[in-house]
Amino acid sequence: MNPRKSWKKKGIFASIAAAILVGIGIFYYASINYGPIYEFDEVRDTQKILQIFDDDWYWLIESEDYSPEFMLKHRAPNKDPMYVGSLHIKVLREKNKLAGFTAYYLKKKGLYQVLFLAVNKNYRGKGYGEQLLRYALQDTKRLGAKKVRLVTRSANFPAQRLYKRVGFEQVDVREDGKFIYFEYDLSSL
Repeated sequence: MNPRKSWKKKGIFASIAAAILVGIGIFYYASINYGPIYEFDEVRDTQKILQIFDDDWYWLIESEDYSPEFMLKHRAPNKDPMYVGSLHIKVLREKNKLAGFTAYYLKKKGLYQVLFLAVNKNYRGKGYGEQLLRYALQDTKRLGAKKVRLVTRSANFPAQRLYKRVGFEQVDVREDGKFIYFEYDLSSL
């Protein structure tokens, strides 16, 4: 074999290996510093999510008789038996600590409802809410959704800014004016 070609091959392999190592390093750095998103684990995540509910009950709940414990245990948006097991719950972790979560489900063919999007008060201002929301949009599209809806309190201006920045459009206001409904058309993704 020509020694010159041998060195060329080694140089190509070294370049490929270096690119792979850099890619792994970037992925590792991003996952450590920005928090990867995981499937909800009941044992690991329940207490931290319940703490978020305790801290932000008013902002997260429409009805005072809602049970986050039931929702987490049965992965259901409500107590209707047809929804048991239908709730997708994802958590974002930073340095092995729960920073926030989102939960969404198929409401009817082609339409998913984001039930919750919440970030622990100690992790706000880092873009985690947007990261979770964009993840939910991508995942619901993968699951076959055409549209995604969510609801927020009329006074929750930071959430409304986030939804509009991501591309949601306001579609309705509840009769009493306390809640605003937003929708995202997934054909734009």
